Amino acid sequence: MITYYELGGGKRLCDIVFAGSHDAGITSGNANVQTQNLDIFAQAQAGVRLFDLRIAATKSSTMSSSPVMLKAFHADPKVMRQKEKKDKIIFDLAGRKADVTTTKLPLEGGFGMRLVNMLEQAKEFVKYNTSEFLLLKFDKCTNWTIIAEICVRELGGALFTGTGSLNEKTLDQLMKHVVVLFTEKGIDEVGGQCYISSTGIWGCKRLADGTGYNSGYDGLQYVGKGGTDAFNGDSDMGKIASNIETQGKLMRIGARNSDPEVMGMMYWTTTGLKRSIRERNATMWGPDNRPTLLTELWMDGFGEAIESRLPTYIASTDYANGIALKVFMPNIVMIDFADIDKGKFIFELNTKASTELTQTARKIDQAHQLAQGQGGVRRKQRPALY
Repeated sequence: MITYYELGGGKRLCDIVFAGSHDAGITSGNANVQTQNLDIFAQAQAGVRLFDLRIAATKSSTMSSSPVMLKAFHADPKVMRQKEKKDKIIFDLAGRKADVTTTKLPLEGGFGMRLVNMLEQAKEFVKYNTSEFLLLKFDKCTNWTIIAEICVRELGGALFTGTGSLNEKTLDQLMKHVVVLFTEKGIDEVGGQCYISSTGIWGCKRLADGTGYNSGYDGLQYVGKGGTDAFNGDSDMGKIASNIETQGKLMRIGARNSDPEVMGMMYWTTTGLKRSIRERNATMWGPDNRPTLLTELWMDGFGEAIESRLPTYIASTDYANGIALKVFMPNIVMIDFADIDKGKFIFELNTKASTELTQTARKIDQAHQLAQGQGGVRRKQRPALY
């Protein structure tokens, strides 16, 4: 099992690189829907520390009087059909009634694991792996207040509480805990119900241009987002190339504009609603691509940015200065179909020597300058190199 605590208990969250699970609860379904094989506990064993969870309510059967359950879903929110909020029995609230918005998805198999089961597995993981932590990032959800109530009840003493920037919390502080993160929309909805960081519901804010970091913000602050259109009908290689281009741009924004404490989130994913996600993912992680494309993308465009921001007394090519360089790198690598091999590969990004980082970063930066000088021709030809 991968243990991040071996990097040092004094390491802050923003100082390390770890795996994130994209659409973490979708462990079954059609080929164009399923994004993971392993359940939450097994993903955590494989090195995942941040879980992307999208939760909606659905009836447990076709009967109009059937109870409602909260489950992970995989669908574009623009095409989800949501029914007007009504007072219904919530199976996950021990049969209590509450106002709830139910959702119907356009794709068969779009619903995944139940929220209560995922929370139970997260709690079990930190119970038996007491040096470790987990982050549950809730996004694109409905019924935020019900989700908050279930999280607080199910996680209990394992729930991480407090105040201040999560980016700067140390592994010593986070160990044995599960951190619940709500996007700004979610925080706005539950704040009036007294669900705040001191009770275990933290914020999660994306800094679009990398600026505006606040050490007093009660939550996680990051740069990055997914990079491909879910309905894009291009070829698999076209989607991979599109994601690489988008992620490279986002990381250059983070490297050049952000405070070192800002977390970088890079998506090594190309999920979409057409064709097999598993097959496309296998191409991205194939033997020819794994040791080069991901590593190079991780360092994309950082050559000049790193050297311009390092203190003058630090040599960028000195192996001993790897830690100083790490603060300019993405911290979270989001992946589909998490497994131990991917987890180990991402964990090892924490141990890359600084000479390798800067040399590769400089090479990629030069490639981008060349591409710009050729009007983007090189960028368009890049898929042929895979």
